[in-house]
Amino acid sequence: MKKALATLLCTALCVSALSGCGSEGGDSKEQSSQPQSDVSGGAEDDSVNVTPVGQYPIVEEPITMKIMGRKDPGAPNWDELELFRRLTEITNIQFEFEMLESSVFSEQKNIALVGGEYPDMIWRDDSSATTDEETYGPQGIFLELSDLIDQYAPNIKAMLDANPDVRAAITSLDGKIYGLPYVFTTATTQGHTGFFDSRWMENVGITKVPETTDELYEMLKAFKEQDANGNGDPNDEIPFTCVGLNTTMRDLLIPAFTGVPDGLSFNIKDGKVVYAPALPEYKEFLLYAHKLYEEGLLDPEFSTHTTQQWQAKMKSDMCGVYSGSPTGLDPETTTTKQLSLPPLTSPTNSEKVLKKPLYLYPGRAFITNKCENPEAAMRLLDMFYATEENAVSGFCGTTVFAGWEGEHWEYTDDTKTAYRWIAPVTGFGDINKTVSVNMELPGYLNFPAMPVGAPLMENKVEQVKEMQVPYYTTSYPANARFTAKESERGNVIENDLYTQVVMMTTKFINGEESIDKFDDYLETLDHIGLPELIDIKEAALERWNEAMK
Repeated sequence: MKKALATLLCTALCVSALSGCGSEGGDSKEQSSQPQSDVSGGAEDDSVNVTPVGQYPIVEEPITMKIMGRKDPGAPNWDELELFRRLTEITNIQFEFEMLESSVFSEQKNIALVGGEYPDMIWRDDSSATTDEETYGPQGIFLELSDLIDQYAPNIKAMLDANPDVRAAITSLDGKIYGLPYVFTTATTQGHTGFFDSRWMENVGITKVPETTDELYEMLKAFKEQDANGNGDPNDEIPFTCVGLNTTMRDLLIPAFTGVPDGLSFNIKDGKVVYAPALPEYKEFLLYAHKLYEEGLLDPEFSTHTTQQWQAKMKSDMCGVYSGSPTGLDPETTTTKQLSLPPLTSPTNSEKVLKKPLYLYPGRAFITNKCENPEAAMRLLDMFYATEENAVSGFCGTTVFAGWEGEHWEYTDDTKTAYRWIAPVTGFGDINKTVSVNMELPGYLNFPAMPVGAPLMENKVEQVKEMQVPYYTTSYPANARFTAKESERGNVIENDLYTQVVMMTTKFINGEESIDKFDDYLETLDHIGLPELIDIKEAALERWNEAMK
């Protein structure tokens, strides 16, 4: 039965039924600031309706593009959004959406692709996007986009030329590009969540934010021994809290000792792939963290409490370094400045390193072989990668994120360093209800302006800019490509390694295991397959570096 099903799926994947975009009547034209091109792509009968690059509408006679998209729970259908209604007015392209809830998107998308019943484009793919590119691109179901980008997408071409890491991230193993990414930079992301209240530091007489692990220890010790929260009880403070290892431990404490930015995964050190939990310096982190735990400076429930329990502690003014964004605090009662720790140094590492936040999701738009107007489709997609200077009727990557400038939001002054919402819009929730899908549509967002009107967010953005951004460092490339064989074997090893590391690290910290067994721990990592996985990662890194050229 399984063999028969596999044969059926294989046969279905090889069938490409060509159907396309219907047309209707229309006129109006608009010129953008983008350079025009006299290059024509595809068959003449398919592209004759498409106007030259830089001229709008995109098509002389209206056409309809059918798009499958992933919809967030509770979000409106895309045909209800102002974004797509106005795009139709600008481009002469009408839309038919097949919306799939996130919970069923991957399954229903694959059924459509295998069965040959898929639309002109697929937008907002999920975590399987890279696998989809490697599967359906070489089969011809997803179009190869390089020529279309060169001829019809000046914004995308400029972005790729300026960002070789983005080009590498979207280049498949066969050297071709089948999908377009969502690339974003905003002021509201952070590298770590090691924040604390300035009032605590003042209450214990500390005047300087710690920059080393020793200075952090002294501050945490003062938090414990004195009435840091100022409520009259010197015994109710939790100097340092977090939820497991995957937040401030991973992003702040471990890198302070190892000198590599991802504390629980793979990094590049001196040009070689290394696994942070297997470095000699990791032992020094374990000794430090165990000391914090033994002396009551680390929350004894760090590995057992739930996120909800941690949030309750955080909001009750019980915690010093609370390992969360200040925006999670109560804005009614939080009136003092929240401070960010910088990346720390230690006796085993003299360099401040901090993992750069994720900035790219691959495969957020595919043009399929069902589309009879791929030139028009590429022209449309290119609008999502426009900068504010190249906006068409006010539409660019920032518009997708925050709505139309001057209607939904505005800069506070000519420096464009801050922005505010225009009533009745009060935040991104309003934008997502009626205007746009502000995250993970294909596009390019470079929006470093800070939101005003939310003091805790302003506080966070200012602290991140000062204390974190200067030290951002790249770890092992998150979008490096692996062959099917590498992925199959590598995923098994990596999952087993992570499970072992989390279990043993927790036991080393809370004293269930003696640090004397660190060498045994390293031997277990090797036995699981760490050397083999490093070889796999090295091969993928070599391909990544080649794609960067």
